[in-house]
This record gives sequence, structure tokens and C-alpha cells, in this order.
Amino acid sequence: MGSVSGIISLRSMAVVGTVLVSALFVACAPQPGGTAPTTTTSTTLPWSEPTGTWTSFDMTCSANVLGAQYPFAQAASVNVEAPLTVQQGETFDMTVAPGPFVVPTNVQGFALTSMSSVRIRFPLSSNAQFVDSVMSAGINMGSGYPSLTIVGTDMVYRVPGPLAPGSTVQLPKVRVTLTATGAAGSTIEVRKTTLSNVANVGGVDVPTTCTPDQPNPLFWATTITPG
Repeated sequence: MGSVSGIISLRSMAVVGTVLVSALFVACAPQPGGTAPTTTTSTTLPWSEPTGTWTSFDMTCSANVLGAQYPFAQAASVNVEAPLTVQQGETFDMTVAPGPFVVPTNVQGFALTSMSSVRIRFPLSSNAQFVDSVMSAGINMGSGYPSLTIVGTDMVYRVPGPLAPGSTVQLPKVRVTLTATGAAGSTIEVRKTTLSNVANVGGVDVPTTCTPDQPNPLFWATTITPG
């Protein structure tokens, strides 16, 4: 945590998390599963407009200001493109995409230095096996390299930034390759657990974490059919 400027009030700092997260159209991700090695993707696909289905949902967020939690509500959305059905044993792709957002230049008159460490976590399902993933190009994402990594039973989407104030940012789409390993009739689902980021204002880092109001909301389901 950085040192506190004497002119920055706790109330002003609490608003930082609200403004930054409100700018994000949050991406969700598929719920693949099984045991998979830790895998970090490359950003190699060109950017193209999402062609899947957009879904809106609500989140409860909390900005950590000098150890105190400041809760606030936030709306979000995600675009998912995936098949409606796949056969047992079939390997297929799911693509999820966040929308663009503008990084604020100031909050209640205080200059925003940067936004960084954007991270989204997705649970991994037991009826599909993670095979591979690749991220698209993005716009104004800073010098950090975006990645998708399998960590335990979660898939973690990271954009380290730093994201410059005033810039219009397009986070990468991610295409995940899965193999349907579950029983016929079961569904491979697109869900999410948390989103987090860090804002810096006046030398103070303000971590923000958001969780959906409906735990693990369902955005898409692909049904497994007999092979």
C-alpha cells in the first residue's frame, strides 16, 4: 500500500474502486475441468467484434481503502460464443469477450495515476477437459502481457496493465479449447466467480474485488450428447 497524501480523504479513495469497476464490461469464462497442467496462453489472435450472446448481471464490489472495506453495487456484462451441443469426446471451442471501457483521468478532482492487475477467476467444471487457450489482441492494455492460466481448479484471466488514464481499453477475447468428457445430458457451463483490479490515486493503491450477486451465475450452457 502506498503512502497517503494528506489531501486525499477516505471517502474520495473509496470512490476510486466504484468508478474504475463501473467502467468495465466484465468477461466471464467457460467452466472446463478435470486435471490440467498450468497453462499460460499467448496473445496471437487478431481482435474482432464479439459475435456471441451478451448477458448482463449485477455484482457487489468492495474497495479496500487503508484496510477498510467500502462496498458498492455494479452492473456488468459478458459475450459468449459456443455451440449449443457437443458429442461425448468431442473437442470444441468457446470464446468469451469483455467490452471496451475508458479509464478515468480523475476521481472527485484527484488525478488517477493508473489502473492495473485486472484479474477474473472462473471455476473449472468436472465434465470437460481443458485442452488449450489463446487470447486475442487488445487495445491500450499497457506494457504487461495478458495471460490465461490454470491455477488449481480455477482458470485465471489476467491483464497486468498498467492502463493509462483517459485511454479506451479493449481487453482480449479468450478462446478456450475443451473436450467434452461428461455424461450425456450434462452441460458444460460458462460462469465466473470474481473480478479484481487495483487503482492508484495520489500514491495510494486501492484494491477492488467484485463478486456476482447470484453466486456463479450461468451465462451459457453447452449440452453433451451421446457420442
